[in-house]
Amino acid sequence: MRPVAALSALLLFGPAPALAQRGAADPLRSAPCAVARAELEAALAQRPAAGGRLEQARHRAAQACLGASDDGARRRPGAAGQPQVVQPTIATRRQPSELPPAPAPPPPPLSVPRPTAITACDPAGCWDSEGRRLNQMGPLLVGPGGVCSGLCGLVACP
Repeated sequence: MRPVAALSALLLFGPAPALAQRGAADPLRSAPCAVARAELEAALAQRPAAGGRLEQARHRAAQACLGASDDGARRRPGAAGQPQVVQPTIATRRQPSELPPAPAPPPPPLSVPRPTAITACDPAGCWDSEGRRLNQMGPLLVGPGGVCSGLCGLVACP
């Protein structure tokens, strides 16, 4: 926003509530600002004839009322009653209690059961080539780990 527009808005609508609370410390209510505004209003009334005087009046009003420096930048935060932005600091060091938990151990490797050969059978079940007893339960053979699958004389038991 141009300084003239800011001052015009201030003259039309009055200061913002935050500025009104600051009272005497407000640079918009200071004596140098009032003088600069009066000069600016006079230069605006004589706009065609004012020439370079209008730009000088704008510059002085910006310096006195808005706290602008020669390059148009703000001299310091909050110079015209704007609140300063406070950024919270972020802790970069972790406390020992805030360390991440240790990773979980890897799962055990999968074991694939190898098929074994059936060596002998009786009415109650069979024996395999590793010496395990496989009990007959209906049409199924059940080993120590559960139901076995068989094909052509070989069985695979969990």
